[in-house]
Amino acid sequence: MEIVSYASISKDIQSKYISDIREIFFSCSSVKEFSDNEQKDRFFNKWCGDYLKLSPDNFYLYLSNNEVAGYLSGHKNSIQALDEFIIPGPELFKDCFEKFPAHFHINCSPRHQGKGIGRKLVEHYLHELNCSRIDGVHLITSTDADNLGFYRALGFEYEVPRPFKSHELLLMGREIFS
Repeated sequence: MEIVSYASISKDIQSKYISDIREIFFSCSSVKEFSDNEQKDRFFNKWCGDYLKLSPDNFYLYLSNNEVAGYLSGHKNSIQALDEFIIPGPELFKDCFEKFPAHFHINCSPRHQGKGIGRKLVEHYLHELNCSRIDGVHLITSTDADNLGFYRALGFEYEVPRPFKSHELLLMGREIFS
């Protein structure tokens, strides 16, 4: 088992892992129905594929037996990411990005959940951010998500809820210390 950045692996291996990443993404997504494959591809690209293209150095794969068991996609500058990515919601928390400039999204294959993979991916990313002298990171989830305990256990104690459409989003932040 190892963690590698997507950018560090060869193009032929990257294309092999794309199907694993897509499978994990859609198995973890709350959206399951799409009108056609084009809509499904646009959805994947918005939430995951754009990170593969625009931030491959900050897209980490947890590999187990030559398959992707989980991934973490991140960006070290959330203000910049607002211009690069078309994702609804993060702009609500722009006032928090000075204290928590980096962000990430994480998903693990359902058959690999509960094995510490998510924790290892987050810890790896925190280490990378610390080496880059970035002193804070955040994620955005919903106030009723099942993952809140996981993030709180990893030290994401700063919480800011904000209304968004018909539900409430939650920014969870954590300071990073050398």
